[in-house]
Amino acid sequence: MGDLEFYSGKLVYKEMEFNFLFDKCELRLIPLKAIAAVVYEEKENWQYIEAPYLVGSCNETETKIIFFCEQQGIGSYNNILRIFVDAYILYRFDCNEIDKISFSSPEIDGIFPVGQAIAEQKWLEEGIVTVQTKKFSATTSEKQYFIVEGKDVTVHFGIARTTNRKIGEPPIVLQSSMFFEFEPTSDYQFIFRLWRIAKTFIQYLCYRKNCYLPIVDVYGFDREKMHLKIATLNVTDEWGKEEKRAIETKRYIQQKYISGFEGKILEDIGDNMLYTRHIPDTYLSGQTIDEARFVMITAAFEWEFRRNYPEGIKKAESTIEIEQKITAEIDKLIDEAPSRKLKKKYKFLRKLVGANSLQAEIMQIGEDYSDLMDSFGKPLYLLNNVELKYPEMGERLANQRNDFAHGNLDKDFNGTALLDLLYLSYLIYAMQLRAYGISDENIKNAISGLFHYRVYE
Repeated sequence: MGDLEFYSGKLVYKEMEFNFLFDKCELRLIPLKAIAAVVYEEKENWQYIEAPYLVGSCNETETKIIFFCEQQGIGSYNNILRIFVDAYILYRFDCNEIDKISFSSPEIDGIFPVGQAIAEQKWLEEGIVTVQTKKFSATTSEKQYFIVEGKDVTVHFGIARTTNRKIGEPPIVLQSSMFFEFEPTSDYQFIFRLWRIAKTFIQYLCYRKNCYLPIVDVYGFDREKMHLKIATLNVTDEWGKEEKRAIETKRYIQQKYISGFEGKILEDIGDNMLYTRHIPDTYLSGQTIDEARFVMITAAFEWEFRRNYPEGIKKAESTIEIEQKITAEIDKLIDEAPSRKLKKKYKFLRKLVGANSLQAEIMQIGEDYSDLMDSFGKPLYLLNNVELKYPEMGERLANQRNDFAHGNLDKDFNGTALLDLLYLSYLIYAMQLRAYGISDENIKNAISGLFHYRVYE
């Protein structure tokens, strides 16, 4: 059965049976006449969907359908409940558990290049063309492990080959996919959580948020114990327009440069340890900087600095002694403060003692990453008739960030700070990738591809 515009069926929620009508965006629950009055009278108990998902029986497919509802208010009209849906799983076969999902997109075709599947192609006389692909094992990456919600998950990439003779479709199609595999589960929230992690992972590798994964293939065993595609996860708000320019110019990190470390990156994404909030919405919007984006990029740097330097910047003994003396004096002021308000201010001052400044952090990174990143930074600054000096870079960024953060928009803007911010974006990726143990050579290749910037040795 092809994709339909509407689906209907029955489901039970709060021990009440409903007929439903679903247009792939809004779910309408129509209570049976016997309970319609009850639903209406207890309307205050029906303001929000309290279940993580709803399980229905679909008339058109005669199988299950799972609805992930938006966590906001329920609308109603003439006793019909109206609920917006974030995503839904539409089953092809009746199966109880899921053990694998796969993701495909134009970005994944580039991250794990489809071209590597071609072993040989020949153009012979009289229009004869022969194309030979490599075997599956040669176009499948090694499985890497990560943990989500205490469950073991593996990730790997592979390339599918499809042939057909349909009019209007290519006779041969190669498509790259990313696969997550795990122990069989019927925890649908877990499945949707994996989708979110996968999406953020692709966004991270492309440095833009407009990467879409609207349809995910879902696998499991059917009643005949055959392992096959049993359903699709459909995300309702994922049909955005792909940014072809960014894909055509290969602005992404290829899998081969992070090979062996995919699981570590995915696990950090799942644990909210990898900072991604500064990633621009689109490639084009990433070419412009406003106040909010300036602050977010510097915040990303400071987050990753704390991850890489949990003990902070190494200080001289004399500096540590001075900070200890200052802290002791502030502690006395806290003890003697006559009011709670004054105590609070003194405690805030105590937190500032010994704290690393943005300038100091950038100077430390300049010292530790110059061997890796100066081949990017020095030519970039010379191109703009500026010499790369990390203390000056840190001072410009710190001053401009503070002006933006405190609303001092009337102060003169230092244009070189934009150059600093661009280079800081490179440094953030360098810090993140090196922390996983990725080689410097692969980090250079990854950053060069992502930002389309040639490395000068």
